[in-house]
Amino acid sequence: MDLSRIDLNLLTVFAALMQERHVSRAAQRLHVGQPAVSYALARLRALCSDALFVRQGRSMEPTARALSLMEGLRPALEQIEATLRGQSGFDAGTAQPVFRIGLTDDMQMFILPRLLRLLREEVPHARVIASTVSHRDAMRQLQEGRIDTVVAYLQDLPADAKVRQLGLTRYAVLRADDAAQPLTLDEFCRRPHALVTFAEDLRGFVDDALESLGRRRHVVVSIPQFGSLPAVLDGTDLLATVPAYLAEALCARTRLRHQPLPFESPEYPLSMCWRAAVDKDGAHLWLRDALHRAWHGAAAT
Repeated sequence: MDLSRIDLNLLTVFAALMQERHVSRAAQRLHVGQPAVSYALARLRALCSDALFVRQGRSMEPTARALSLMEGLRPALEQIEATLRGQSGFDAGTAQPVFRIGLTDDMQMFILPRLLRLLREEVPHARVIASTVSHRDAMRQLQEGRIDTVVAYLQDLPADAKVRQLGLTRYAVLRADDAAQPLTLDEFCRRPHALVTFAEDLRGFVDDALESLGRRRHVVVSIPQFGSLPAVLDGTDLLATVPAYLAEALCARTRLRHQPLPFESPEYPLSMCWRAAVDKDGAHLWLRDALHRAWHGAAAT
């Protein structure tokens, strides 16, 4: 294939379609009209001798050929983007970056308020688009370019991932009752529990830890977001196991109380990961430093 005969603008259209899975949204991302994207897609299909995208409901899903193409093109496109970004300076007082950040529900409650205060103080014209992620889909959203940076518990990172660990955290128990005595393991197992999980089931890591001790607990409700816990627990004898930093934050704002788990709490890392395209970008260098400061500043309060 003669590269000089290829309109390289087609690659930006292809990347936008891979990210948005929708012609109109791809057009909005590229700031062009929908007909221009449709025309580019037709040219791409002829060039590749493949449909590339097939309609499924309201979405345009990529074919196997499109997925293979994106796998090869992504590093090149990110390198081009990184090179262009690196040519522009960063003046915190005047810069107007738009940060696309993926945060788990608990990170939105814990680290986002502190980050926004730093933004207002240091980069007053910046804007943030926060997306909800889970440890299951965070890397996919990052690789698809839907977000530039993610803060979460991250598993199975690719070898070339740009990552920085923020710290380690343990778990704590949230309770709404006003009993003075700390929970014993017997009472912990006897009381009903609320579980926060994206998996839409009634089992979590606590159940695995208890099973290793020959014990069980009784989960009576499963919810997908930590933000619902204060209302769910209020006026009940329900218990909820949450990250220790979130327990402190929730108890500072509500009537809930927290205590350590009545058995050895597993420890897990929280990390931030970012796209190679923004690795050397001045605005994103500031963002990553600010996220680190937000975590440690908030964790110290």
